Amino acid sequence: MPPITHRDIATIVRTARVRRGVSQRAVAERSGLSLRTLREIEQGRVRAPRASSLQRLAEVLDEPVLCPDPGPAESGPAAHAAQEPLALQILGRLAVRRGPAEVTAGTPKQQSLLGLLALRANQPVDRDEITNVLWGDDIPDSFGQLIHTYVYRIRQLLGTHAGGEATPALLVRRSSGYELIVSQETHLDLLWFRRCVRLAGQAREAEQPERETALLEEALTLWRGLVLEGMGAGLTDHPVAAEALHQRVTSALRLADLVLPRGRYEDVIDHLGPIARDNPVHEGVHARLVTALAGSGQRATALEVFAAVDRRLRNDSGIGAGDELRRAQSAILRTDEEAAPRPAARRPAGEPVRPFQMPPGIRDYVDRPEQQRILHHLTGRGPQVAFGAAPIAALYGPVGVGKSILAARVAASSRPTFRDGVLHGELDSAAPGEVRLLLGRFLTALGVPGEALPESLPARTSLYRNLLAKRQLLVVLDGAPGEQAVRPFVPGGVSSALLVCSREPLSGLEGARHFRITPFDADQAAALLASVTGEGRVRAERGAADRITALCGGLPLAVRVAGMRLAARPHWPLSRLAERLEDPRQRLDELVMGDLDVAGRITRALPETGSTLGDAVSRLVSSAASFTIAATAGLLGCSPREAEDVLEALVDRQVLEGPARSGGEYAFLPLTRLAAQRRE
Repeated sequence: MPPITHRDIATIVRTARVRRGVSQRAVAERSGLSLRTLREIEQGRVRAPRASSLQRLAEVLDEPVLCPDPGPAESGPAAHAAQEPLALQILGRLAVRRGPAEVTAGTPKQQSLLGLLALRANQPVDRDEITNVLWGDDIPDSFGQLIHTYVYRIRQLLGTHAGGEATPALLVRRSSGYELIVSQETHLDLLWFRRCVRLAGQAREAEQPERETALLEEALTLWRGLVLEGMGAGLTDHPVAAEALHQRVTSALRLADLVLPRGRYEDVIDHLGPIARDNPVHEGVHARLVTALAGSGQRATALEVFAAVDRRLRNDSGIGAGDELRRAQSAILRTDEEAAPRPAARRPAGEPVRPFQMPPGIRDYVDRPEQQRILHHLTGRGPQVAFGAAPIAALYGPVGVGKSILAARVAASSRPTFRDGVLHGELDSAAPGEVRLLLGRFLTALGVPGEALPESLPARTSLYRNLLAKRQLLVVLDGAPGEQAVRPFVPGGVSSALLVCSREPLSGLEGARHFRITPFDADQAAALLASVTGEGRVRAERGAADRITALCGGLPLAVRVAGMRLAARPHWPLSRLAERLEDPRQRLDELVMGDLDVAGRITRALPETGSTLGDAVSRLVSSAASFTIAATAGLLGCSPREAEDVLEALVDRQVLEGPARSGGEYAFLPLTRLAAQRRE
């Protein structure tokens, strides 16, 4: 299947769109492209469209010939060891890895097919199951050709990254469908997990508790989230996925029973914490988690967990916590020293405190490709180690784009690396007093007594860096106001790391790698809306769902609020909210739910009126939605260089999107423009 040239792309896109009878605007909204970009592509003026843009157009138009060939891993061929074969991971977000590097796995539909085949590894999967998982009831006319294309791409992927002489996986045709043959269990985490569980069962029968414990720990460490997390109900609710989740819970309960008597409370919290979030009314899980929290010294948290589960059970069934949970609660409340574990009696002398200060995560998280790149940078120990520097990841992006949620997921995923805990704090300003106060909180969380805290900011910074140089800690700073406020929190040594979230890029932060967090594309936004509103409602009105997410500009906060409004109004069809959002004058009024006010948050982030940037926004927002440097110079009455400086400053403030190429147009973020117009 040779690659298509840029001269063919315009004809293919235009012909496919006309054949399907959809407008350019509809295709642009569903694919997440701007209308201008789509028009440029159809008119043949884009000589080298981005691979991601062609992938999205291929999905929307059911035109597989647009799918570009799968490329190498983002880190390049040099990152691959010659003898390291491809490894598939589905116990969490789908990941295709070769050694430490992640390999691009193709379009979302191609990834779904690969996920299904991996879920049913070494078993034939018939075409009916494939079409049901990939499209549900909305099966395109060209589904056969699309499946053939996805299979072709997957075979290319497996062949390109085979590694060594052995083929880690082979996709073969069967009479009724296809089968992914995985020859070695280590090449697919689901198979490796099953093997560890099977061997742990044999060790239990042989009365070998140490070996059983080690095998269960190895099995549970393979999990990074729910099975094929973020890939739709057809995969996440698949019977094989449900069985694997059941085995995970059973294994974690058995491990807890083995290690709790030995005082290994932190290990139980690490393994049962994520499971408890996904099983909010599982009494066995929460009973052991409550016991472990109390044993680690977190008695108040343990009682809060019990109360929350008891409340959920009463709301769901009218019956509160059962005997197992109540026994765990009673053990905490009793004053008998043996019945109420205390950290001073349980923790060996000299063992460091291991805080985990991240706020609670959310269940309706939608995966981002940036997550793995950020995680790899923080935990991969890249070239900065050679210079004795701790890894720093700086996340920036518009208000409501989900930086804090992404940081929380990265922190949770990195716990196996940062075994000494996670510190989390927020900064409202760069004032030295606020920085000093937060450093004091961190030092206290690390076990420094109040009377031993240094008074001055430099002394606290020095003590903080000395402590982190000896430990493996992740430090998360949210709402960072600038580089000066962040520098005191840079860890000493190379064993800890810093994750910073800010609205503006912290370009002057030495040694940091910067990640711009952008609004969701069409598929991500639809997945979030479905998670909040309900998969069935979105599937039944996918067109209206795409209109809603497009009118929200793909901004996760706005999509979440829209989903919450629909969830609170089950009698509304999605088209009702889409119609209400169509009016730009009323759109921001529709995006309010409780204390979540999209317009309020965006407006607070705009430059103040009366300032140079604020006045520029006032003039620009009253003109077109996008503008060149020359047009801006004329509008502001300044030189082109001064106009470019203003535009770039507004890009840094996340008010404008920068041009795709030099000399291109700057444009307001859609909801930001509406908020700025309202302020005027």
